[in-house]
Amino acid sequence: QAAKQLCSFPDFRPGAMTSWFQRTRDALFSVNGLTISCLAFGSWLLLRDLLNDYWAAKRLAQRKALEEQMHLAPRQWHAEDLAPYNGTDPQKPILIGVDGEVFNVWRGRDFYGAQGPYGVFAGKDATRYFAKQLVSLEDDDGQPLTSEELDNMKSWKEFLRFKYDAAGTLVA
Repeated sequence: QAAKQLCSFPDFRPGAMTSWFQRTRDALFSVNGLTISCLAFGSWLLLRDLLNDYWAAKRLAQRKALEEQMHLAPRQWHAEDLAPYNGTDPQKPILIGVDGEVFNVWRGRDFYGAQGPYGVFAGKDATRYFAKQLVSLEDDDGQPLTSEELDNMKSWKEFLRFKYDAAGTLVA
């Protein structure tokens, strides 16, 4: 009887809403109403957790597939070999050469990709860029690297070693 009254459409006449709210409150806070409310809430929590697990597993599978696609076995690279890996193709990794080492920086696509602030480093030997802290070769004075600049480049190289995958060596 209480369920039938609860499911009926509320009467909007003056004073009728008060009785509908009272019937609803009484039905929800009865023993059966509390049991049903707890079951509904528990079911919602379980369903939410199951869906979160499903979406997390799906994102993990996509991430692993991307990591496999972006992986390059370490090898010897020439400067011209790096050019196709300049960040313009989202299906390819991004490579940067620094002081004889090549780094796969695909995880930093937002920084080193074609539209990134350091996109100028991608697909080339960026030793002078890092040493002199340049983002454009037009700003390069052409002078040999000073000991301070070499230390700066070594610091960047250590950072790249720590954060990104090694893709091999850069040969002249």
